[in-house]
Amino acid sequence: MKKILSFIFISAFTLGSIFAVEYGGLINSDSSFKKNGSDDFVFTEKLDTSAYLKVPFSKEGHTTLSAEIVYRFQYDDAKIDHFINMPLLKLNHSSTVSDGLINIAAGRFSIAENTGKIFNQTSDGLFGSYQTGSFMTSLYFGYTGLVNRYFTTMNEMGITEYSGFTSDYYTSSLPYMVIGAEFALPNLFLEQSLGIASWNFIGIQKLKSNKIYGTLSLNGPLMANLYHNTHGIFAANFGDGTKQFAGLASTMLSYYFNYRGLAANAGITYASKDFQTVTNTSGLVTGDPWTNIFLPSVSVSMLPISSLYVAVETNFALVAENMEYAGTGIAGVVSYQLLSDVALGLNASHFFAKHEAANYTQISIKAAISF
Repeated sequence: MKKILSFIFISAFTLGSIFAVEYGGLINSDSSFKKNGSDDFVFTEKLDTSAYLKVPFSKEGHTTLSAEIVYRFQYDDAKIDHFINMPLLKLNHSSTVSDGLINIAAGRFSIAENTGKIFNQTSDGLFGSYQTGSFMTSLYFGYTGLVNRYFTTMNEMGITEYSGFTSDYYTSSLPYMVIGAEFALPNLFLEQSLGIASWNFIGIQKLKSNKIYGTLSLNGPLMANLYHNTHGIFAANFGDGTKQFAGLASTMLSYYFNYRGLAANAGITYASKDFQTVTNTSGLVTGDPWTNIFLPSVSVSMLPISSLYVAVETNFALVAENMEYAGTGIAGVVSYQLLSDVALGLNASHFFAKHEAANYTQISIKAAISF
């Protein structure tokens, strides 16, 4: 780690006199009050202090080295912890070839597949894409077992054993080898964009879990100001002597009013009983994963003034296996840009469960200062 950081800063100072080096920092505070069922509220404070650096290797900036390091102070129900993380260490190159744009990235950076539900997190790997006005294709090869588990939440459902590094400050995540390929056709017909993808996750280091996904997505305008985003996912999970096939289907309609950024969304997502994601993504305020759920949702967002963002959402959760009512969730977000480098936020959510013991409440006060 020390050698890597030394290389970054030496590169910055060496090239800083020739090309424009970007650097800065961010202090991010998240103070939360959480309550499960009839339990008392629990207070959690996460205070992240981060520094970033971006070094161009040419005057045009086609090749860059980016890095970020984060220190977290965490207070959780009278327990104090300290964590460190490096979510970004990326060498990136982009160039124009004929009528297309090539982009190549290597190192540690955030990566997401085209639905954002299966895999959406920091990972170490190599990414390459080629894009023209008529199509886009990309490949990704990566490994998840070195990123910090305290900062990246992966879905551990059904996983009982794997080997990795553990300490009070840095614990490795589930070790998957990742292979992803995507192909997209923008404006295929009637301004609709079609995307197909295949993502494969191979467990290593005693992790007996292999996952294969195929996705198909279609999005674009339906009429003036009305857009849709529809996708389907086929999944195959292979564990310790087990085999499961599952799927997810989702569609979202969005209408954009010509007034103060007002937008309204309505959607439905269905995830079958055995569907599992790799990253623990969720559509519920409880944070439960996309598994065995049928979830209609409605949301509205607005910019009453340019520096103030307001949004509310409600959803109606059913158990997909038998369509039994599970509960209703409601959430609200208020974000205010106090100054150019100071932002404040308030998030509040509640899940009205069928059974009172499963109720969930969370209130979060957020503040961020950049420098």
